[in-house]
Amino acid sequence: MKWMILVAAMGLITLAASPALAGDSVSVEVRVIAATSDGDEFDDDLEDIRNRLERGFTDYSSFEELGRQTHRIEKDSSQNFGLPTGDTLTLTYNGSDDEFVKLGLVLETKLSTNLRATPGSTFFQAGLSYKDGTLVLAITVN
Repeated sequence: MKWMILVAAMGLITLAASPALAGDSVSVEVRVIAATSDGDEFDDDLEDIRNRLERGFTDYSSFEELGRQTHRIEKDSSQNFGLPTGDTLTLTYNGSDDEFVKLGLVLETKLSTNLRATPGSTFFQAGLSYKDGTLVLAITVN
């Protein structure tokens, strides 16, 4: 399986204030999205990120939100997110520097990376095969 990762390349949105940088924890929302090239249905729950999904995932025409989880992660701690593929996404909050939140992102044995995200931004990770398409994870850091 070809592994594709789209992290931060989708244009992170910067908020004027950076409240997530002031504390020892960060709130992370993970939206699990099924993307397929069958049909052209678009889940109403994804309307707020529709343009970004359509521009970033041009091989797909149908998007359905399968689930959404939000957790507060303490500094130097991790949170697991179960995925419908049976895989587990693990996010670790590694603190902050200047205006960025530092996260570790692990998808079991498939991917392990560190990234920096602007508070209030959403980035995408994709590549896990799911039914007739792929899973897209929309991860928002607050």
